[in-house]
Amino acid sequence: MKKIKTMDEMKKYILTKLGAPVINIEVADEQLEVEIEDVIQEFRRYNQEDGSYLQYATLNVVEGVSEYCLSGQDIEAAYDFKLTFGVDGINTLFAPTHMLLYNDWVAGGSYPGGPGTGREMSNGGSLVLTQYQVAMQYLAEIQQKFGKQYRAKWHRGREVLEIIPTPKTTMTAMIALWKREAAENLYNHPLVKRLCVARVKKVWGGNISKYSGSLPDGLTIDGTRIIQEAIQEEEKVLNDIRLESEPIDFYFG
Repeated sequence: MKKIKTMDEMKKYILTKLGAPVINIEVADEQLEVEIEDVIQEFRRYNQEDGSYLQYATLNVVEGVSEYCLSGQDIEAAYDFKLTFGVDGINTLFAPTHMLLYNDWVAGGSYPGGPGTGREMSNGGSLVLTQYQVAMQYLAEIQQKFGKQYRAKWHRGREVLEIIPTPKTTMTAMIALWKREAAENLYNHPLVKRLCVARVKKVWGGNISKYSGSLPDGLTIDGTRIIQEAIQEEEKVLNDIRLESEPIDFYFG
């Protein structure tokens, strides 16, 4: 099958689906472009994984600065946000405890089942390593309760990431972002094509609905019927988009 790669190819596909060149489709080229662009924009926003994809990035957070402009990077939403471990956190509060656990149970290898030290032989078992994991989970809970908690808010209109509260220390943050998929990669998506056809069909019906009567060959102009059909097709494909999209799970911490 031939792939649609450009806006012009997408416009030709839509007109062909509506009956061109057998019949004349009364839709201006400008109207076609507007509808295609609107569909791409909506699909990116409402269809996670296909319309947008998850990408991880680092951000240098500066002391006293709460807003960071990320315009021009095709970001749809912020998914997760985490500052450098240890700033107002468990490493700062309980660093000696953490290192003691690590040295005794991991680095030293003196736990049952570990490599031992020098010529010592391991005596089997790995329960203590499990206890180490449980202890680290406990320390993570302490970090959450006693460490300073930050959250991030994505301002889509201004394309600005706001960190709340304002950081008092320069640090590095890890961010998970929903990035918009390139339009060229969405032209061949079945749901995008169906929605584009339905939207243009609705515009076509609106364009000819201002006329009424019969043509010389006896054909009747019925723009209202075309609009109704387009609305039904549009509702079905929008429902399919909702069903196929990954659920949006915004988590800031």
